[in-house]
Amino acid sequence: MDKQAETKACAERAEAQFPLLNGFNGQAMRLAVWPIELWLQWQADILKAAAPAAADWMTRRREGAAAALHTLERLSACHDAKDASRIQSEWIEDETKRLETDMRALGGLSRLWSQESVKIMPAGAKGGRETH
Repeated sequence: MDKQAETKACAERAEAQFPLLNGFNGQAMRLAVWPIELWLQWQADILKAAAPAAADWMTRRREGAAAALHTLERLSACHDAKDASRIQSEWIEDETKRLETDMRALGGLSRLWSQESVKIMPAGAKGGRETH
């Protein structure tokens, strides 16, 4: 089947499956679906850009869980309140550092979200002033 016949057959199948689309030509269909295509591309861009931050976050969560387990093991073997206090303080300090890193990463993701959102906004909605 040649390309033209294949396109016509595809259009006929679409008309049969979606009667509301009868009469839509290629240009009309593009106008109807471009917002969806734009939104999906934006989603893909956001997820692609966020992937390294998500992987880093998972690494910190794994490290945090391992540190908590190690701390519990040390505390269960500890027989001195002074040592127990030191062990707990070390764990809190390490966990606080991981939390600070998480907050910085979240700030970066927030900036990324804003930057990607601006890319899809119409020119007039970006807050810029037009000069005449």
